[in-house]
Amino acid sequence: MAIALIALLLMELVLQMAWNRLYFVWGITLFDRRIAAPADARARLTPGSLERDLATGQGATLAFHRFPDGLVAFRGSFGFAQRRYYPLMRGLIMVDAERNQVRVLGLCSWFPVAFVLALVPIIALRPSAAPLLLLPVIFVIGYVIQKKQFLAVVEAIRAQLDDTPMDVIMAERLQARGRH
Repeated sequence: MAIALIALLLMELVLQMAWNRLYFVWGITLFDRRIAAPADARARLTPGSLERDLATGQGATLAFHRFPDGLVAFRGSFGFAQRRYYPLMRGLIMVDAERNQVRVLGLCSWFPVAFVLALVPIIALRPSAAPLLLLPVIFVIGYVIQKKQFLAVVEAIRAQLDDTPMDVIMAERLQARGRH
C-alpha cells in the first residue's frame, strides 16, 4: 500500500508539472466561486497578470496556465526554494459566456484523499498506527490555509474584471486589517 501511495504522489506531481488538462478539470470541488462578468470584462482576464498580481514574495506563489479551450488552471509554483508545504489544492478558472460569469474552482489533490482512505485498513491491521489519525486534521488545516490563496485568486480576478489595480485592493485590505 505504501508503494501505491508513493506512486500516486509521484504521478500527481508529474501531472501538475505537465499541466495535464484532465487532471485539472477532474476532482472533488472544495471551493467554488462565481463572479459576474460581462463580455468586455472577460476579455481582460489573463493568466500572466494574475500570476503577477498574486506574487507576494512571502513564500508559496501560484502558477497559471491557459489551455487551448480557454480554461485557466492554477497550482502552487514549483519554485522549490519557496515551497514550504505540499500543495493540497489545484484550481480552475472557467469563463461561462452564456451566464456572463467567471467560475473559479478549488479542487482537492488526489494524494491526501487516497492517504486518508488508506488509513482505515492500516489502522485495522496495526492499531499502533492510530496516531496517524492526526494527519487528516493536518490536511484540513492545510485546506484552510490554501483557502486564503483561493480567495486571493478570486479577488485578483474581480480586480481584473473591474479593472481595479491590485495594489489598490491590497492597500484596502491593509487598511481593513488596521481597523480591527
